[in-house]
Amino acid sequence: MDKPDLYRDETFLKQQYQTQDLLAIRVRTHQLYEAQPVDFPAWVLDHLSWRGDEQVLDVGCGSGVYVNPARTRTPHYIAGDLSLGMLQALAAPQPPRLNLDAQRLPLATASVDVLLANHMLYHVPDLAAAVAEFVRVLRPGGYLLAATNSAHTMAELDDLSVELVRRLWPADEQTPLERLLRRAHLPFHLENGQAWLAPYFASVLRYDLPGVLVFPEPQPVIDYVATVAERFVPVFPAGVTWEQAVAILDDILTAHIAAHGAFRVHKLAGLFVCRTHG
Repeated sequence: MDKPDLYRDETFLKQQYQTQDLLAIRVRTHQLYEAQPVDFPAWVLDHLSWRGDEQVLDVGCGSGVYVNPARTRTPHYIAGDLSLGMLQALAAPQPPRLNLDAQRLPLATASVDVLLANHMLYHVPDLAAAVAEFVRVLRPGGYLLAATNSAHTMAELDDLSVELVRRLWPADEQTPLERLLRRAHLPFHLENGQAWLAPYFASVLRYDLPGVLVFPEPQPVIDYVATVAERFVPVFPAGVTWEQAVAILDDILTAHIAAHGAFRVHKLAGLFVCRTHG
C-alpha cells in the first residue's frame, strides 16, 4: 500500500489551514516543550547578512511567525499565502499581503531580493513549477530560504499512532492499517531538497537543526495529535469515536511517562539557503 500523500491532499490542506487555529497549536507545542528552545525564525533569517533594504516575499506565511523577525531586518516585507483566512488573521499592524499560489506568483520578474518558503514546499502540487517561479521573481544574486523537516522527524508520533491501531483492531487486520498510519510521504524534505533545488540555483547550502520535545504529561501530546485527527478517524473500526481513541492515547502515554519520566519526541528540521545566478 502506498503512503497517503496527505501533504498535498486538497481537503486535508483546507481543513488544516483555513484558519490559524490548528497550526497555532503545533507552533505553540514546539515553543513550550522544546528541551533547548531555539528562536527558529531568527535562526533561519540569520543565515543571511542583511543590508536593511531588501524586498522580502514570504510565500506560505501561515500564522505570520516570520513577519516581525523579517521586518526587524528590512521594512520591505510582503506576506503571501494561498489561505485567505491565514492572511486575514495576521496580527496588527498587518503587513502588505498577497493571496497567492506559489506556482503562479503575481509579482514581476526580478523584483524580490529574498524569498521565504518555509515549511510549505511539501504542500505544493507542482514543486518544479513553484521553484521555477521563485527563481523568476528573484533578482540576480537573490536568495531563497527554504526551511523544511527531515523525512524521519518526530518518528515517536508514528510509533504512537501504530500502538493506537494495535489496541483498536484485531491482530489479523493490523498490517495494512499500520502502513496507512505510518508517516505520510513528505514530498520535499531535508534528504531530497538538495536534489530538487540544485538545478535552479548557483549554490544550495543545507543547515540542520536537531531538537527534542519533552512532554511530562499526556495532554499536550494528545492536543498535538488532535490537530491531525482526520488522519486517524477514517481508519477507525466502525463505531469508534475520537473520544475513545483519546482515552487509549492517554493510557499509552501515561504508562510511558511513568516508566521513562517523560514522552520524548526527536525532531530534525533544517534550512536550504539558495542563491540565484548573477
